Amino acid sequence: MGETKKGKVLIVDDEQVNISLLEAYLSDSYETISANNGIEALHMARKHDPDIILLDIMMPDITGYEVCEILKKSEKTRFIPIVMVTSLSGPEDRVRGVQAGADDFFTKPLDRIEIGTRVSSLLRIKHLQDELIKERDQANMYLDLAAVVLVVVNEEGSVKLLSKKTSNMLGYSQGELIGADWFDKCVPGSSRERSRRVFMSFFLEENDFQGYFESPLLTKSGKERTIGWNAVVRMKEPGNLRGLLISGTDITERKEADEKIRQGNEYLGNLLEASPIATLSIDSSANVITANKNAADLLCMGTEDLVGRPIKSLVESDAFSDFSDIRDCEVIFIRGNGDRVPMNVSTSRIKDKEGTMGLIITLQELSKLRGLFITPLTEDTAGNADNAGAGPQDELEPGFIYMADCSRREEGYLAFSGLVKQGKPGLCITRRNPEKVRLMYGLPKTPLVWLTRNKNTGQQTLDPSELFKLHPTIHDFLNKVSNGIILVDGLEYLLLDNDPMSVIRLMEQTNDTVMASDSRLIVQLDPDTLDRKDFHLLKRWMKPLKSPEEPRCDN
Repeated sequence: MGETKKGKVLIVDDEQVNISLLEAYLSDSYETISANNGIEALHMARKHDPDIILLDIMMPDITGYEVCEILKKSEKTRFIPIVMVTSLSGPEDRVRGVQAGADDFFTKPLDRIEIGTRVSSLLRIKHLQDELIKERDQANMYLDLAAVVLVVVNEEGSVKLLSKKTSNMLGYSQGELIGADWFDKCVPGSSRERSRRVFMSFFLEENDFQGYFESPLLTKSGKERTIGWNAVVRMKEPGNLRGLLISGTDITERKEADEKIRQGNEYLGNLLEASPIATLSIDSSANVITANKNAADLLCMGTEDLVGRPIKSLVESDAFSDFSDIRDCEVIFIRGNGDRVPMNVSTSRIKDKEGTMGLIITLQELSKLRGLFITPLTEDTAGNADNAGAGPQDELEPGFIYMADCSRREEGYLAFSGLVKQGKPGLCITRRNPEKVRLMYGLPKTPLVWLTRNKNTGQQTLDPSELFKLHPTIHDFLNKVSNGIILVDGLEYLLLDNDPMSVIRLMEQTNDTVMASDSRLIVQLDPDTLDRKDFHLLKRWMKPLKSPEEPRCDN
């Protein structure tokens, strides 16, 4: 087996005798290839990637100077050592060669030992340079693969190197950032001077910074990104500090998500605190972890007295031991004053992000869940002969809820008053002033409930927070009458303090009660107060109310 050659040498000369001479000097140690003119030299250099080129200056097509300039301008061939081989020895010839990019000169006639020595020396330099380029390319590849924000800046704040992730995140090409002032270009004005002082202070420190801090960056489009910086490494050579390598992670989305979660938790906490329903929550150890003011008031304790307390110390049973969902279950609670009070309780299981089970408990005092006491009264029919005849309201079958067309504001009231004037016991639950309803529809005796927050009206009222009283009121009335009629106008008002699903569940419960009776109920509702899905859920068991004729005006 032959000895491995040390490198590849391209010999360029228009005279074959000169090529043969150089091949004789070098072929024992190097692989040699040749070209007879400048154009061929360019082709051979690009095709064979030689380790060194011995280039004659005077050639018939293009000169060695031109060949050298072309090769040194090419990214692929710029680092190949080029030695000018010439019989020209004037200083101007060497100056022109240096300007063209030549690395060395051989003067004819050629000396074999000098050629061997200088070719060997240039090849050692070339191999070292190749290793450096390889390491640089490998480092750049690692940078491109790095999923972190990574920047190298010098003492002036200029960018010397950055990862592809960094340039992509900021919206710049690497060429736009290399050499630019990092702080002027990539840091928002409000944070620029502070960031510059912080980063530049690391140049004065003895050790690398190992810790964590956050600061904003500014993208090319003007948007801010938040970066969590993990490390600042001082890049140095003996006696010389070259720069800072700063690495971090883009945490913008995480910060935004955390802020939304914080706002959501704050909003939820405010809702629970402001909720008209008493609410407790317990952790996996069945200890109270939150209690709103209504729960504290209901149990005659301070909130601080409830938090941290075992739930079993507040109840007579083990209703919450299995962390199950329950609905409308009676549980005896023990108040701070020792009273034992029956509560209507519902629960919902919850899990934290670790999967640990907890429970939200809502409770209401049973004695306050009873609806209003309504005494059924019927209107005198003797004076209502003109209005007591057959009409569309006679088609309202018992056992159904009917929905009135909201585009005709009086539709539900006309149907209701028509049936009442036929002698059917009625109950009107209305958002309107009851005295005006009585006067407008001639209902002096019919019981009316006013949906209002004003309790000083001289008659029975319900406010939006008393949604839980509505069904017991209707249920109690229907149990007392036969062939009755109820009008409910003002479900929209209840949405002020209750979510749509609570109102839908109320009407679903009411529908079950109406279906089991020989009476009927009319709902006057504007569907625009609910979204489309909620409105369809609400009306799915209801029949449309046919519009009665407008009454005669006897005034």
